[in-house]
Amino acid sequence: MNSEDFDLVVAAGAALTMNPGGEVLENALVCVRGGVIEEVEARVAGSPPPRAREAIDAPRGVVMPGFVNAHTHAPMTLFRGLADDLPLAEWLSGHIFPAEARHLSQETVRAGTLLAAAEMLLAGVTCCCDGYFFEEAVAEALEEAGMRAVAGHGVIDFPAPGAPDPAK
Repeated sequence: MNSEDFDLVVAAGAALTMNPGGEVLENALVCVRGGVIEEVEARVAGSPPPRAREAIDAPRGVVMPGFVNAHTHAPMTLFRGLADDLPLAEWLSGHIFPAEARHLSQETVRAGTLLAAAEMLLAGVTCCCDGYFFEEAVAEALEEAGMRAVAGHGVIDFPAPGAPDPAK
């Protein structure tokens, strides 16, 4: 263990490492400096944890990598519950597409993304792959929330925000 102070040390009951073979460290220490996990190791019995500005003692907790949501349309949190009991084609054509045409902007997409980011983070999702409209606003909101992401603008077979001529 590096003798320098860390920003954060988490002393947990276990840590899932994602090392080959699915190694689980019992009585684990996770040490963070500058927003980077620098060390993950089993704590030597009876030894004090390294010095840190913040310490979390979670003897019954498990530290594990965040989940990845590989298919999101984060700003669509704004349309949650809108005619959601209909077949997909009817839902999209009759309700979602018209609502998007009326309400989508950089600002509404940003707001919907911040809501989605809060929900994902509370559920342990730390990274997502998003495809929607105004993806610059999506990417900025996800970065502000502290999430990692791959964000790509959605192009469909008719004019939409950011792609007025989808053939181009």
